[in-house]
Amino acid sequence: MIKNYKGRAKAINGYLIRSLALIMALVIAWAVTAFAAANESYTVDIYDGSEVTRVETSKKDANAIVSEAEISVSENDKLILNDFVPGSQSKIIICRESKIRFTDVNGHTNEYLFAGRVNEFLSSQGIEISDDTFLSVSSTAICYDGMEIVMASLYNVTVNYDGKSKAVSSAAANVGEMLSEIGITLKENDEVEPSLDTPISEGLTVNVLRVEYNSYEKEETISFTKKTEYSASMEKGTTKVTQKGVDGQKHVVYKEKIVNGKVVNTTVESEKEIVAPVPQITTVGTKTVGNATVIKNSSAISELQMPSQYTLDSNGIPTSYKYTISGRSAAYCIPGGTTSTGKKVKPGYVAVDPNKIPYGTKMYIVSDDGIVYGYAIAADTGSFSSDIVVDLYMNSTSQCYSWGSRNVTIYVLG
Repeated sequence: MIKNYKGRAKAINGYLIRSLALIMALVIAWAVTAFAAANESYTVDIYDGSEVTRVETSKKDANAIVSEAEISVSENDKLILNDFVPGSQSKIIICRESKIRFTDVNGHTNEYLFAGRVNEFLSSQGIEISDDTFLSVSSTAICYDGMEIVMASLYNVTVNYDGKSKAVSSAAANVGEMLSEIGITLKENDEVEPSLDTPISEGLTVNVLRVEYNSYEKEETISFTKKTEYSASMEKGTTKVTQKGVDGQKHVVYKEKIVNGKVVNTTVESEKEIVAPVPQITTVGTKTVGNATVIKNSSAISELQMPSQYTLDSNGIPTSYKYTISGRSAAYCIPGGTTSTGKKVKPGYVAVDPNKIPYGTKMYIVSDDGIVYGYAIAADTGSFSSDIVVDLYMNSTSQCYSWGSRNVTIYVLG
């Protein structure tokens, strides 16, 4: 019995020893595995602005890894760990505290110190980005020293060009900047409605007009003019074409304005006369048969010499003139005076209403009772009643009294 017991005891002891050995082996294996796992390294890329540092590490803490890479980080800097997975190949992004400039939708600009992404900065200022907001940089961009962040409102604009209509959302300051943004190039003569410096606004419609100019030349007729002359050598009531009118010719250069393929305006760029037109002259007779004017005195009162191109007929009437004026005349005398046109007064320089008879008009004046005042020039003015057409200058008051007020016929020469 005792042997048997001892045998079983020996057997049990052997079993226990073998079990203990197995357990010890498992513990040792696990410890070795754990130790190996604890010391297994992996790759981490550290992004610091434009610098990238690759680290082989077994550390799991991001700050420890950055320190291991001997990269200095201040308390105001920030680590972005969105792409960091401890134990796996990954990356750490360092955001340095940077001085940035921010302009809001109202155009107000301020400077800030911030470490992080643009959207994080905007969030820190309580600003939300909506679909109708323009941002000059990516919202996920990392802030850096000197960064300019501009926020503006987007406006919906319609642009009509080259036969197309394009809907555009733009934050440009004006029409010119907006067209440049969407790649529309203007040629030298192109026009834009409204103008390029017009501020962008919601619902604005912009029309790009493609403008070209085209010149062409042609020969054209110059129509002759018609003139009327009066002659005392022809009986009153008779007319005669004394010079036949002939059309002339000219060379004309035209300039067309073409907008979007259509001619909208044509102007004369230049013209040159090739053949001068000849006016048609019709002469009208003024001679009264059997009732010729009788000249009572042999010399005219006017001291002005009538130019040689003007002649008188046997009745003392100009042989040619433009037209006649009939009406009452008066006389005046201002010794040593000066006319309204600056001439020294003398018989022959007469006063007129310049609105009816322009200064400088040449005339020949005869009273209806046959007294010749003679060749005269409109050189003065005065106050006229409704029935006085001319005021005749005399050398003395006695001549004025002698003339009084008489009906006259004025032959207008030029």
